[in-house]
Amino acid sequence: MTLPLFALLTLALVLLALTGPRLVRWSSPLLMRAPRLASGLLLGALAVWSTAAAVLSVALAGLPSGPRLLAGSAGEVCQRCLAAASPFAAAPVELPVPMAALLLLPLAGTVLMGTAAVRGLLRRARSTRSVLAEVRASAVRTVLAGHRVLLVPDPTPLAFALPRRRGGIVVSRGLLDSLGADELSAVLEHEAAHLAQHHHTLLAVLEAMVGPLRLIPLFDAVAVAVPHLLEIAADDASRHRSGTPALASALLTLGECGAPGPSAAPGALLHARGPAGIGPDRIGHLVSPAAARSALVPVVTLSALLAALLGLAAVAVAPYAVLLLNGCPLLL
Repeated sequence: MTLPLFALLTLALVLLALTGPRLVRWSSPLLMRAPRLASGLLLGALAVWSTAAAVLSVALAGLPSGPRLLAGSAGEVCQRCLAAASPFAAAPVELPVPMAALLLLPLAGTVLMGTAAVRGLLRRARSTRSVLAEVRASAVRTVLAGHRVLLVPDPTPLAFALPRRRGGIVVSRGLLDSLGADELSAVLEHEAAHLAQHHHTLLAVLEAMVGPLRLIPLFDAVAVAVPHLLEIAADDASRHRSGTPALASALLTLGECGAPGPSAAPGALLHARGPAGIGPDRIGHLVSPAAARSALVPVVTLSALLAALLGLAAVAVAPYAVLLLNGCPLLL
């Protein structure tokens, strides 16, 4: 990797990190037309950015030169091999820290991120079990509109979905009293779509990928956008089966007098109100979707940045991959 390529990779990372939120926001009219595909694209954007950042970290770690951990000719050969794969043609910067220690920094960061992700997933699992225990304390299993549900005696209109293995769809007596048959069917179809499309799993992946990186604007924007897109995906599945009027009416009722459900970790339960309530953009998308033409340029720009970042990262990592696969040419 040459120095200009290294500079391009750095520039692409910074551009995507800082302009990503605006591109995601401007792309929303088109993303909402295909919410499941859009969710995959945004999760892929985080994966590409993280991979490129790791490649950049390894390249930066290879810039300095320092004391050898391995004595004799072995240490000299390792130093020369890493220098051969370095993106910098100039002589390395001499530091009092061994190069191997610097190369371990990206690995240490990856381990820390993985640890944070595991802790978040464990916390999420505990939260889900807690909600399920609370629900089962008063719920009865029944069938409504062809769906197996847990019915709780809460007088407040309430509907949410736990993971299928953790109880599935939960509705309240207040919901049955507040909605007509068509509206109830629409809400149940919405919650069933969350289960059928594995939205809990997608949100778990999102949480694991974001973690402490939410301080980066791109990661924060995706963490906000994906849950909303998954609600739109569930709405689409529901209105195709139950009709738009029934779903819109049910959502309006839930928005006026419904409850968000038990307290739980984000994404542990998916309720019909959505993560931020039932906003006008969600009802508006059901009744009259926004024109997608204005979002074409932002979507193309976002896709182009991702493709460029992925390509640059692949080219940047190639020397190291060749070194690992074929062995150091200095030893041959």
